Amino acid sequence: MPEVIVNKIGDVKIFGKGLLGGKGFGLVKINEADIPKAHKLRTRILSTVFYDRFLDNGRRFGKQDLKTFRSILAGLGDIPISVRSSATNEACGDPGGDPSVHAGENSSFMLPNNHKDPDIRFHQLVRAISHVYTEFEQKQPAESREKMAIVINPIPGRSENSDAGPVFFPMVSGVANSFFPYALKTQKAEEGFARLAFGHGYATVLDDFPVISMATIQDPIPVRLLGEGQKYFYAIDMTKNQDLEGEELETMKRLHIRFADFKITKSLGRYKSSVTLEDLIQDDRYGFRSSLLEIMETVSARITSHFQIEFVFNLAKDTKAESAGIFHVVQLTQLPAMTFEEIQFPATAQHTYLSIRSLQGHGVKKDIRHAIVISPFRYRKEQHDEVVRKLSQLASSFHNKNENFIILIPGRLGTTNREWGIQVEFTDIGHPAAIFEFGVDISGRPEPGHDAPTAGGIYGSHFLYMIQGGHDEEQKRIQTRMFGTQGTHFLTNLMSNRVIYGYIAPLEDRIDPWFFSPDEGDDAVYVQSFPQPVTIYADSINQTCIIHAKKG
Repeated sequence: MPEVIVNKIGDVKIFGKGLLGGKGFGLVKINEADIPKAHKLRTRILSTVFYDRFLDNGRRFGKQDLKTFRSILAGLGDIPISVRSSATNEACGDPGGDPSVHAGENSSFMLPNNHKDPDIRFHQLVRAISHVYTEFEQKQPAESREKMAIVINPIPGRSENSDAGPVFFPMVSGVANSFFPYALKTQKAEEGFARLAFGHGYATVLDDFPVISMATIQDPIPVRLLGEGQKYFYAIDMTKNQDLEGEELETMKRLHIRFADFKITKSLGRYKSSVTLEDLIQDDRYGFRSSLLEIMETVSARITSHFQIEFVFNLAKDTKAESAGIFHVVQLTQLPAMTFEEIQFPATAQHTYLSIRSLQGHGVKKDIRHAIVISPFRYRKEQHDEVVRKLSQLASSFHNKNENFIILIPGRLGTTNREWGIQVEFTDIGHPAAIFEFGVDISGRPEPGHDAPTAGGIYGSHFLYMIQGGHDEEQKRIQTRMFGTQGTHFLTNLMSNRVIYGYIAPLEDRIDPWFFSPDEGDDAVYVQSFPQPVTIYADSINQTCIIHAKKG
């Protein structure tokens, strides 16, 4: 017989007496709290006992486990489903797990679940679970005690027979944080921010094309100031319904907005060939903004004050009804509390290696001994893979020796778009004290936008604000284009693990040429060891960060 359901909370059923992992734990908390404006999401959790048995059984599933999987699939019905990793080390709220946050480090799979043969649908589900377990096990160091649970959900969304073939996707996906450290003077940081996308949620947590920023949730900056909107979207390819090779996005399609139903995109907010979501955000159409705000306030009051949620939003069939908008919270991640103590900067009679005015993170980091530098003057895209390999090797070496270090890079670190920067996973960079990026090309020009041609360097910044002018600092921040990546997995991991992230504007900030003057060689990536340990002072309230060393 299938595994006994050991617990049922709302519409969450837990199988097996093991740990639930980060996603599983978060969804249990959401169901316990009964969030107004958020519909219940049917959730089936395979606790970590299934992972243990998989390993103990030679990486095969036993008959009882297969019966459990089949019963879950039958109970969810013929609708696309997500098979999501829920590791014990991915969120700080999971009891018994790692206290830090490791978002997006493990694969999840979106399955069409529409094949006419139920055995083929079942085979694809089993393959998905097996791939999640196997990939996770291969990533773990020999001494690791971390384990993997699995969360299985139906995916709320809509089907379309597009010109690119049959697809399925949520109308709006989003990631929202409870705290927004870059609020304007007229806003409050506690109002939080959201990163929104038309289509599947991969667009919000990855970083390969611009989506929509909503800062803050309660008092959003007008969408017309935030950029041109979203031109591409992710959808499940409903023809990818048989086997599964193990690539996370293999069942997904990346499509231009023109492949989506024009009436639907128009109802959400559209300008020319882009979706803006302006009607939802500015006009609170279908109660989108007010409902999201109520969801955030309820989570803060009933569960935790520091958190990130992932959600989907769809329209009911009767879009004229007041309750036409339907929210589902698909993930809750409890985040470490952010503290903003006053930073005491040192006297000026010290050597300054770096002084910048744009940063994320807050605090003082001492005893920094090394800088891993990827030179913006030497790096070319053709060197990408070798540079990533060497960067990971150097960072791991310093981390294993408990030696504090920083990373200095051109463009965005962690982006999946190599036109914008360098693609790495958070686990590839050890645990640096700080990362500093050149968010302009090497000729020093401001970022012109993601569709403009580059001239000798890399464009791309993880920073929400690209200053465009104005009479004072407040006006500058209002007159802005937002190409931010807040809410992506990489940025979530950086901020949650208290890594300072700084943006270097070569024409405005101060940086010691020593960083770009290695003693020997012409490699794009190298180590510069400080003559004596340095200290980083980062004040995100006043947007000031310096690296200082006492004169010898």
